[in-house]
Amino acid sequence: MENKHTITHIEIPAPDIDKAVTFYSNVFDWQIDVMPDKTYAMFRIGDSNSGGGFDTSTKPAQEKYGPGLVINVEDINSKLEEIKKAGGKVIQEKTEIPGGYGFYARFQDTNGNHLQIHSEK
Repeated sequence: MENKHTITHIEIPAPDIDKAVTFYSNVFDWQIDVMPDKTYAMFRIGDSNSGGGFDTSTKPAQEKYGPGLVINVEDINSKLEEIKKAGGKVIQEKTEIPGGYGFYARFQDTNGNHLQIHSEK
């Protein structure tokens, strides 16, 4: 099957680029390269081609506005603890998705972005 129209890059608002780099590299172990002018940073997720950027020129959307970004994790409860220790806020604790689709939780990062994490267990 041909991979048409796949998402190849996402951008996360990062008014404070240093906060974004610290949070996402520590909590999710993303590889991040900050551009020399410190207005943008590229991130890659593990050994995959998946990733995106942190953009200082954009502002976080209010909760429940705009597209949702969901990050897959092994253990939601332990990841929520890491998020809190890194300065993020838990918005919604681990919640089952009806129909056998796993579980999710919602959090706010250190720049005010609202994201979710997902796991099968």
